[in-house]
Amino acid sequence: MALKDTNVAISLLSRAHSPDSTDRIFTEKIKTRPLHLKPSEHDNARHHRRVERQRKLSLRKKKLKPKPLSSREKRALCLYDVPREAQKYALYAPLHKMWVGYIQEVLERSMPVTAATAAKLCSADFHGAELEVVRSRCVSRVGVRGIVVKDSKFTFEIVTRNDKLKVMPKEHTVFRFTVPRPGVTEGNEKEGGQEGEKDLVFELHGDQFIYRAVDRANRKFKPHFLPDL
Repeated sequence: MALKDTNVAISLLSRAHSPDSTDRIFTEKIKTRPLHLKPSEHDNARHHRRVERQRKLSLRKKKLKPKPLSSREKRALCLYDVPREAQKYALYAPLHKMWVGYIQEVLERSMPVTAATAAKLCSADFHGAELEVVRSRCVSRVGVRGIVVKDSKFTFEIVTRNDKLKVMPKEHTVFRFTVPRPGVTEGNEKEGGQEGEKDLVFELHGDQFIYRAVDRANRKFKPHFLPDL
């Protein structure tokens, strides 16, 4: 009873109800009732607006495409650099074999070799081609030979037989590459001495080839005067 006498709820109930009703109401409705010190949900309009705004913002971020990297960021991350462990000539030998089959199909459709054939060669893909520098303003580059692993606008990056990566600028440089005749095998190599069955040898003038590989695919090349020749 001491607890009930000190309870404010009992004092208030006793003013309007009999002692029996006061005890019953206090026991059933007040004594075991939980007291919420803080509401479990926010019912104000400000909270609902904030939740809705956050939901729309998250949906908008999901629809947005990621921002592309800038050229400076690409260089810093070395995205287009050939790693040292991948600078192996044997690693790109199968690629060169595939390129030989590809270039043979390109040339076979326009035989014999004409100006139209030269235009097709200019628009062809040279990733996997084995190029050799035959003329250059820098004498130390003459004789360098390897498989093209990267064809950029101004340079060819090739891997030599010594497993070294060389960057060859196209400007003031003449490259040479050989296309074997289709169907050549070790048993019929001796027949190559006949006219028309020899391997095709082409020289590529880098000054007229300063384009990206993707740009050359849809570009029509026309003959121009070459002052360096």
